[in-house]
Amino acid sequence: MRTAALGKLSWIGALVAAGLIAYVLHLENTLLQITKYEVECPRLPQAFDGFRIVLISDLHGNTFGDRQEKLVSAIREFDADAIAISGDLVDEREFALPPAISLLEGIQGLAPVYYVCGNHEVATRKLDLIQAQLEDLGANVLRNQAVPITRGESSIAIAGLDDPLALSTSPCGWAARLREILSGIREDAPGRFTILLSHRPELMDVYAACGVDLVLSGHAHGGLVRLPGVGGLVAPGQGLLPRYTAGLYQTGNTRMIVGRGLGNSDKFQVRVFNRPELVLITLRTSQFSGRKP
Repeated sequence: MRTAALGKLSWIGALVAAGLIAYVLHLENTLLQITKYEVECPRLPQAFDGFRIVLISDLHGNTFGDRQEKLVSAIREFDADAIAISGDLVDEREFALPPAISLLEGIQGLAPVYYVCGNHEVATRKLDLIQAQLEDLGANVLRNQAVPITRGESSIAIAGLDDPLALSTSPCGWAARLREILSGIREDAPGRFTILLSHRPELMDVYAACGVDLVLSGHAHGGLVRLPGVGGLVAPGQGLLPRYTAGLYQTGNTRMIVGRGLGNSDKFQVRVFNRPELVLITLRTSQFSGRKP
């Protein structure tokens, strides 16, 4: 009798543990996390001190509330000067534009929106359709180009690179071709402080070689599984123990912020200790150097 009771308790304990694990994983994959950074940018014009940017990365067709209201509310509360989308709004495995459209409709009029494509948009072979839809909703789709942002007599540039999957060259030639494209963009605005939207953080050396001041990126999905003291375990394009997964990095005078993303990677459909993330950035001319406020 006692053995049967203990066995029953063991089964109940196992079911409770399984339920708790499932609940934690559900929260890890659906509960939005807001991460804020204040980033020191020595070359930033004084007129842009306090410039506020929302970074959205890797939505992958996910939804956060009715018509993306949870995302939209967080963005509205931040009172941003610019909204940057660093690619993979959609997912090539199950192409659906409505979640992205709902997001763009919700943030329309809050701040200028700047978008670059990710590998998933390219892989759908519907990039022209996606571009047309986003432009109809007021987004600035940056395809290997830069546009100015002006405050008073000062201006900065915000540039965007297509994901290298769109290049007519093999991966071994990506870095050289992107360096060529980016150098051309920089030559059109010599000396101007430049923010670059580019989907892939693993190309940091290319961005730094071209003298970009600040890069906003995604793609790594936070390393899929994050462990305390270790960070992300694996990332697309970087493999095991990737260097660039989330947060602020610096190479030379180039700083880069990598968002953990809002959706799941095609390599691993469950986030572990790696909640969906919306990144809010405040630029400073000095004294802050990446501190989270």
